[in-house]
Amino acid sequence: MIITLSILSFLLAYVSVLTITALGGMFSEKSGTVALSLEGSMTIGAFSSGVAMYLLPTYLPDGLCAIIVILVAIISSGLYSLLLALACITFKANQTLIGTALNILSTALAVVIIKQITITEALPVGNSRLSFNRFYEIFNFNLFGLQGVRFNWLIFIVLALIPIIYVVIYKTKFGLRLSSCGENPSSADSLGINVNKTRYIGVILSGLFAGFGGLLLISMNAEWEFANGASGFGFLALAVLIFGQWKPLYIFLGAFIFSLFKTLSVVYPSIDFLANLGISSYFYLALPYVVCLIVLVFTSKKNVGPKALGVPYDKGKR
Repeated sequence: MIITLSILSFLLAYVSVLTITALGGMFSEKSGTVALSLEGSMTIGAFSSGVAMYLLPTYLPDGLCAIIVILVAIISSGLYSLLLALACITFKANQTLIGTALNILSTALAVVIIKQITITEALPVGNSRLSFNRFYEIFNFNLFGLQGVRFNWLIFIVLALIPIIYVVIYKTKFGLRLSSCGENPSSADSLGINVNKTRYIGVILSGLFAGFGGLLLISMNAEWEFANGASGFGFLALAVLIFGQWKPLYIFLGAFIFSLFKTLSVVYPSIDFLANLGISSYFYLALPYVVCLIVLVFTSKKNVGPKALGVPYDKGKR
């Protein structure tokens, strides 16, 4: 039973990370801006919250510390996403190139700053790994009081956000305007909608949610190696977004499917049948990404995104 509950806790955590990040990317892409920088936004959210967890004094109450860390994660990632918005919406730069550059920059920035923070006499060049045991205890609790079964309460926030995001996208004026800017920005502009402003909001929301996903990812662990960035979860979230056809419920389903394989890569040693096969651990680590590629090969042709996705809007050419 303990093994089953442990697997379930990992599964729900990974589903939540991929879902909230992919839903963030949905806001950006529905507005017409490619969310290729999700990996970078997750890394910035993870890095900034990790630094906050590392530096916050121990005398502050746990609840206050948790709130501070969450705010640091989403605000820093939201500000970082402004770089994508500024370059791609205002200056109409190539969205693929800018997204790739932001992904690379985020990891480099995290490593450089963390190495400065961790410099000591015994370690004069620092390292890119941070430990935050206190916050591991703050964000995770023993499910049903069982030792070895850890459950992250940030998952409840994600599960509560899913129906709210669904309502925002399909039942509100903002959601309809957001979608119109990604489908036909010229028509949206003719109706008095500020296309660039709406796209800015979509990109910033993408950063906010990705930052929260980055925090959730590292809070599942007592330490994190920031040289690995967000360990590819941003790219997996982008795949989930495409597989889910830019629809919240399908995104959740896609996140569940990919998370099954990601969970398998973590818990396979505790499953006797798999452990006895003698297969290298690298196979299980690569499995989620291999499955992702295979699924996208067979489904991407049928998945049609917003018509104006990746196309800068020039009001003068309307």
